[in-house]
Amino acid sequence: MIDHRRQFVRQPGPFDGAWNGAAGPNPCHLTSLSPTGCFVDSATIPDPGSPFTVTVLFGETRFTVPAEVAYRDPSRGFGVRFPASDQSRALAYAMGAGLSSDTLSGHLNGPTSA
Repeated sequence: MIDHRRQFVRQPGPFDGAWNGAAGPNPCHLTSLSPTGCFVDSATIPDPGSPFTVTVLFGETRFTVPAEVAYRDPSRGFGVRFPASDQSRALAYAMGAGLSSDTLSGHLNGPTSA
C-alpha cells in the first residue's frame, strides 16, 4: 500500500545520530529519514516548542539540522520536521531528492503567494 501523505521518499535507516537540546546531546538512531524530517528513536523527548537540532550521519557526512517536534510516541521516540535552512537543503541534496531547489525550497518554506 502506498502512503500518499509522503511527498518525498524516505530512507528506512537506521542512521546513527543525536538530537541536541537544552540538556545537551542525546545519542540516538534515526529512521524514516527524508529531506523534510525523520523519526528519532529515543527514550527522552524534547519539550514542545523548545529549540533543538538533529545530527545524522548520512553516508560519510554528518549533517546537523534545526528540527521541530512533529509528534510524540512516548514508547518509541518522536517524529521531527526540518524547517527550511541551509542545513536541511544540504541534507536533501545529499539524499538525492531529485528536486529542483525551487521545488524543495517551496516545500520547506511553505506556500508562497503569487
